Amino acid sequence: MKLSVIVPVYNVEKYLPRCLDSLLRQGMEIGEWEVICVNDGSPDNCAAILSEYEQKYPNIFKVITQENRGLGAARNTGMKVAQGEYIGFVDSDDYVLNGGYAYLCEHFLEGNPDVLTFSCRFVKNCDVHSDEYVAPNAQVTFEGDGAEGYRRLQYRSVWSKFYRRLFLLEYDIWFERILSEDQMFNFHVFRQHPHVVMTNSDVYRYMQDNAGSIQQTKMKEKVRKLMDDQLYGMGVLNDFLPQSEASMAKGIKKSIYGYLGIFYTKSFYARLSWREWKHYMHPIREMNINHILYENEKTTIGKGIAILKCASSQSFLVYLMVGFMHRNVFEKYLLPKL
Repeated sequence: MKLSVIVPVYNVEKYLPRCLDSLLRQGMEIGEWEVICVNDGSPDNCAAILSEYEQKYPNIFKVITQENRGLGAARNTGMKVAQGEYIGFVDSDDYVLNGGYAYLCEHFLEGNPDVLTFSCRFVKNCDVHSDEYVAPNAQVTFEGDGAEGYRRLQYRSVWSKFYRRLFLLEYDIWFERILSEDQMFNFHVFRQHPHVVMTNSDVYRYMQDNAGSIQQTKMKEKVRKLMDDQLYGMGVLNDFLPQSEASMAKGIKKSIYGYLGIFYTKSFYARLSWREWKHYMHPIREMNINHILYENEKTTIGKGIAILKCASSQSFLVYLMVGFMHRNVFEKYLLPKL
């Protein structure tokens, strides 16, 4: 079996049929692949939808049901039963272009890379075109060691990659029970110097309008959990930074930059108390990583906002002012121009 596609499912009944239908249009032969859907205790109608697809296409879909344990745990469940030479991940509110996976398997897995990357596009629900086929003219943009590959990564998500299953097993790489788990997963993959093939094949469609997404939520409890996990991720990466070669170090800094951007933005919407602010900002100062946020901004506006974000970790009063400006000025008028 060439490919196992793992689809974690939770509270996405609105999007799930579109996702599963897109997988049926991948052009893969029976026995060449499998789709493992992990129902992570979804409270809506997802269980009935999954049962319908499993009964109708038993040679393709395999459904596993478990109590709600989170996205990473659901992916781990799928990985434990996967039989394919390669593992791919699809979020259940996203979809894949017609024929995309067959095209990737046919053209880019010949040399048995440990990691294959491909491109995606971010779309709104109104932009969906279910009859869209993958363009058959993609090229390899990089092939080589994982350290350089990590520096070149455009997306640090897992849904934009295929992973050789035996490579993951050899290095015992699994998802941790944190939010934004993709970043940590890919860090542990690429630090093992996999053979990487990167392509510009535009295959995946990432939906931006799912209000239930942890990246979109503004609920304070979930925001605090996300910020705690961002701190954990930045700590792991920062500890590894001094011993990293140049290419890996640049990739790590890009990941920390991504973490910091989410961290500060979420902190402004959480409207932290002084004690909460002290709890979250003290580790940032201790790690001395604010400069990474500034250095990775490309525009004058972006650098200016980065300076204000960094200053908000030094003074609670500045945090309150910058948070007000971010909610009422930056997000509405400046960020769309970046």
